[in-house]
Amino acid sequence: MRTAAAALLAAAALTGCGTDPAPPPTYTVVNQGEKRLEQGTAGWAELLLPDATVDQAQDAIRAYGETIRSDATMYTIAVVHDTTATTHGRPATTYVCMGRWVKDQQASRTWADSSITSTTWPAIGMNCPDRG
Repeated sequence: MRTAAAALLAAAALTGCGTDPAPPPTYTVVNQGEKRLEQGTAGWAELLLPDATVDQAQDAIRAYGETIRSDATMYTIAVVHDTTATTHGRPATTYVCMGRWVKDQQASRTWADSSITSTTWPAIGMNCPDRG
């Protein structure tokens, strides 16, 4: 029995069966900024990720959220397939997923009518129209 168990463990190690999470997809930040408003500082970012799936878009949004190091209390983070789509000469508003990053519970109340809840902060609420 021990030999079989050891062989199974060795085979699992050789085939790369691990618990390491996959790295987030590589995206390009194509538009970002912050603006001071009456209710606080808000930021935005558009991440270009051609052919992104919903899962990849959500991973990219989470990865970008981990990089926010400002006094902003809310960020809107969108993943787009391309930047060339236009509607009547203006950039299109289509996206794969959009996330709303909020710094804490107060920011959720201020920016999201308390719709983003979490036991840890910051937190991100996701909207992915193609998710069925």
